Amino acid sequence: MCAGALFVPIAQPLARLVLALFEPQAPDSFASWGFFNACFEDKEHTEPYVAEQIARDLLAADADLRLEFERRLKTDAEFSTNPAARLEFFLRRHASWDERLNLYPVFRVNHLPGA
Repeated sequence: MCAGALFVPIAQPLARLVLALFEPQAPDSFASWGFFNACFEDKEHTEPYVAEQIARDLLAADADLRLEFERRLKTDAEFSTNPAARLEFFLRRHASWDERLNLYPVFRVNHLPGA
């Protein structure tokens, strides 16, 4: 288990309640009531003028990325006409991108290692 993790066994009388509360698509789950909203919110907002400089720097540093970007411009009409999508293309490849955005913090396990 990870540090700070909480294990809730379902071999208990309230197992159905545990499943209902933590299953994200359940109608009365913690997720549907908004208890995990912070996991689904983009906290790091990058101003367009900063994102543009990041894009320039990434294009200058990575020829493969430049080719991928140019290929996408030619083949994806929506992408080529959407400035926000083009900036996001670069922001997702920058070290500051939050890889945990939209990660639901509840995991199912079939068994615990060593159990």
